Amino acid sequence: MAEIQIRTLAMNFWATIEHTLRYKYDGDYPPEIQHRLERAAEAAYLLDEEMSEIREEIKEAQKYYTEQRSELR
Repeated sequence: MAEIQIRTLAMNFWATIEHTLRYKYDGDYPPEIQHRLERAAEAAYLLDEEMSEIREEIKEAQKYYTEQRSELR
């Protein structure tokens, strides 16, 4: 059996931290730590969303400028 995961940088960062916490911490997290982890997970998600949007905008801009250059030639 094998598992393949494709992650963004933010997802990989979160998974690495979460994995370390699970193996180093015995028992349930205190409520404040749990709340902070939830906020961090949300921040990682929002970062992924923002970076995806930026990537798409850059790809569209590159396409536009490539087309403009072609028309000028």
